[in-house]
Amino acid sequence: MLNKGHGADSLVFNNLISGFLNLGNLDKANELFDELKERCLVYEGVVNATFMEWWFNQGKDKEAMESYKSLLDRKFKMPPPTCNTLLEVLLKHGKTKEAWTLFEDMLDNHTPPNTQAVNSDTFNIMVNECFKLGRIEEAIKTFKKVGTKPGSKPFAMDVAGYNNIITRFCEHGMLSEAEKFFQELCGKSLTPDVPMYRTMIDAYLKAERVDDALRSFTKMVETGLRVVASFGTKVFSEFLKNGKNLEVATLLAKMGEKEPKPDASIYDVVVRGLCNADELDKSLDVLDQMMKYSIGVTPALQEFVRGAFGKVGRNEELDRVLNENRWRFPGRQPRPFGQSPRSPSGPAEMGGWQSSGSPQMAGGQQFSGPSQMPGQQSLSWRST
Repeated sequence: MLNKGHGADSLVFNNLISGFLNLGNLDKANELFDELKERCLVYEGVVNATFMEWWFNQGKDKEAMESYKSLLDRKFKMPPPTCNTLLEVLLKHGKTKEAWTLFEDMLDNHTPPNTQAVNSDTFNIMVNECFKLGRIEEAIKTFKKVGTKPGSKPFAMDVAGYNNIITRFCEHGMLSEAEKFFQELCGKSLTPDVPMYRTMIDAYLKAERVDDALRSFTKMVETGLRVVASFGTKVFSEFLKNGKNLEVATLLAKMGEKEPKPDASIYDVVVRGLCNADELDKSLDVLDQMMKYSIGVTPALQEFVRGAFGKVGRNEELDRVLNENRWRFPGRQPRPFGQSPRSPSGPAEMGGWQSSGSPQMAGGQQFSGPSQMPGQQSLSWRST
């Protein structure tokens, strides 16, 4: 790095220093640190955090805090990630007073757009410390804390910050507070993300507030956020268990209208749940969607639905839905067997294919693909 003139990168030096400290080679680590300080008038404070962590682990708090003081004495204007690292080290090793002093200094120095001294991670670290100590009211005050120095400005909290404190509320069973902050987030024109919806939905289900969970999940789907397989199967199972059959079928249909399509395991859970609830018509609709979107119907699921439909003599109806040929040519309605593929307006068009000859084979059989059959004229792609 140095020989090629790239300059002294603090993080590269920090990595080397950390390695030598872990080997117990303090002399080499100090030698590298001295070289960094010679080459850079301003260096990353995370190097001091690395030394502090090592000294603390050696049981030498005095040396650790001397390293911290030497950094502060340089009066560097440190970015939030650097200060956040220092906050974490101080709190981890019981230096609570120093951590809060650093936090307050960061707030005082936050004068956007000129200086961004804090970010949501800064607040998350301190809020989490309050929750860890059971000081809930202090956590709320910390979340809204502003610097007292003239010129300092409030931090415009982002989704990540709200997500963190809402999660902590839910963990402590404080669902009403979580709802309050969720509404506050939405009122600031911020958009809840997937983790936040998941946190609220999980909390509602844990509190057996199924209707509220359903409302939140519906909003999540309507917003277009992706529902991963593990979360989708869990939530739909809970909804089905609580008799929300129509709502589940409607929600899954909405999800299927967008890309990416829901995972096959979600469809599987819903089909089985609807069948178990004797909602065979709705389960048939879901199976129809699976075939339409080319979602694989596993042999195990097929066996299950054949058993459910066979009990009421509806296997023939099920077979029609599971017939893959209905959806072989996208955009075309199924055509009764033997019907002429030609229309009064011109040659037949099948899913984007236009024949240059007769697409129908002897015996009235329909052509089912682009492969050329003996005695049949070639097919050519027609742009649509």
